[in-house]
Amino acid sequence: MEKDTAAVRRKKRNVVPYLFVLGAFMVHLCLVTIPALSTLVMSFFDWNGLGDPKFVAFNNFKEIFIQDPVVITAVINNLKWTAIFLTVPIVLGFTVAVMVSRVKRFQMALRTVYFIPYVLSAAVIGKVFTAYYNPFYGINQFFSQIGLTGLAETLWLGNPKIALYSVAFVDLWHWWGFVMIMFLGALQQVDPSLYESARVDGVNVFQEIWYITVPAIKRTIAFVLIMTVMWSFLTFDYVYVMTNGGPANSTEILATWIYKNAFTKYRAGYASALCVIQCAICFVFYLLQSKASKIGGLDES
Repeated sequence: MEKDTAAVRRKKRNVVPYLFVLGAFMVHLCLVTIPALSTLVMSFFDWNGLGDPKFVAFNNFKEIFIQDPVVITAVINNLKWTAIFLTVPIVLGFTVAVMVSRVKRFQMALRTVYFIPYVLSAAVIGKVFTAYYNPFYGINQFFSQIGLTGLAETLWLGNPKIALYSVAFVDLWHWWGFVMIMFLGALQQVDPSLYESARVDGVNVFQEIWYITVPAIKRTIAFVLIMTVMWSFLTFDYVYVMTNGGPANSTEILATWIYKNAFTKYRAGYASALCVIQCAICFVFYLLQSKASKIGGLDES
């Protein structure tokens, strides 16, 4: 009898941890897992989102790879976007984080000021910068008044050659503060005695950063790189708010093209196939980034 009671208690103890995560698991199952699986299934159907879906096998994927030129443009723009965000905000965020970590007074105020853009609404920021880019009453008028006529005549969101970079600049202004906070948090975990010992040995600032700071926060660097790659391919808000993929698809990315097919062209099945392609690209880049991090020693304990 005692053995049976002990067995029941052990079973209860084994079940209790799962009860704590049951709520989060159900939310994830309903809001992430099931919709993801349904997207995969619907990618094989021709469906307008309302009527009965029609099974078309791999026709949606054939159209993506053979008949849809916008997909190639969108992927190229996503690659450009990724290249920008793997360099500028990371270098800027790391540099400012190192500088702020050395500030003794007003450090919290600086951290707050740099982080504020990240918590602002993307829709609000996008509309504000769209007004700034307006050629009639935006920054072009300021350039005209100070005599910079070349910049005053620039169509920041109307020129297909620079529109993507104009939108990326706004997202950079929003994003780099988050990267800075991530690096700053990691820098505060570095043992100060390492820097003191290095200074005694005559090490300069750049050597401190390269031989002490970077190795000490390599796991944070790896995390930021991986998340930047995935979020760059999932970006949507700033492009949609500021240009909606224009002009002439010059700022079209996969996320906006998926949205247009699903809610403008009413091709939910084709949009689902695009989602599968987007997910596959993100997964491939994740594997490549993880491999590169291991080779570079960023993923080591």
